[in-house]
Amino acid sequence: MSQRADKWLHHVRVFKTRTLATQACARGNVTIGGQPVKASRDLKPGDTLEIVRGDLRLRLKVIAFSAVRLGPPKVAEFCENLTPLEWIQRASELRRERELIQPRAHEVVAKPDKKQLRELRKFWEEQEE
Repeated sequence: MSQRADKWLHHVRVFKTRTLATQACARGNVTIGGQPVKASRDLKPGDTLEIVRGDLRLRLKVIAFSAVRLGPPKVAEFCENLTPLEWIQRASELRRERELIQPRAHEVVAKPDKKQLRELRKFWEEQEE
């Protein structure tokens, strides 16, 4: 038995949508033995994929196939996570560094407080004169 790579990646919850899985394959972010995988490639049990998602690299072994998208508790029955611990730690370090450098969107976009509003009104009045 076999299944398309993009479909399997979506079903085992590596990507939120099948479209994202297809795009990752097209960009070369999914490989088997260092060779890029096309979205239409049929995977077989025992194949080991390396997937790059942002800073995180995953290594997953195909165990079985599902006809539908799986719930998180059942994912372990269909794939084996072979990702080295160093890869996971490196991704979390990079994420922490990025958060220190670049604040989150909701922290940047905020309403001005009363004092800032008074200063803005004063500035606008001066500009009109």
